[in-house]
Amino acid sequence: MTQILKSQIMLKFLNMSDQSIKKKVQVVIIAKEQVLLFEFNQNIPNNYAGFQNITGGVEGDESYYEAAKRELMEEAGIIHDVVAVDLEFKFHDRWKKDCVEKVYACLLQDIPEVVLNEEHLHFKWTPIGEVKASDYTFPTNFEAFQAVKKQFFAGKK
Repeated sequence: MTQILKSQIMLKFLNMSDQSIKKKVQVVIIAKEQVLLFEFNQNIPNNYAGFQNITGGVEGDESYYEAAKRELMEEAGIIHDVVAVDLEFKFHDRWKKDCVEKVYACLLQDIPEVVLNEEHLHFKWTPIGEVKASDYTFPTNFEAFQAVKKQFFAGKK
């Protein structure tokens, strides 16, 4: 097999594997040193129970950043900038799809009006010093919160 053919096969494989990866975002929202947690809508069949940060998929050709801003608006009714956090997760979702989820922070000066969509039943604000792993359904949500807290609130109780 020639080197050119090997290169073409490898390139095709890399492109195929990239297309099969589901791109996701997670947004941790903090205002007035409180984190905003969203309760899953258990009226949706096969949905989870408990609380999470905002999460969602990257659509079409949008960037992770654009997806994070869109998900923030769609799931919470908040129009605001987001900041990338140096954290991403690689996992298989419940449909066995390979996922890469990048974490963002939305840091607000004031507590905004929250407008939920159908994905969530309720929300709650919790002081960042009181947030525990048990507040979240998924450990990666707590890990994302901890990364945001460390990056933006280090030294604060």
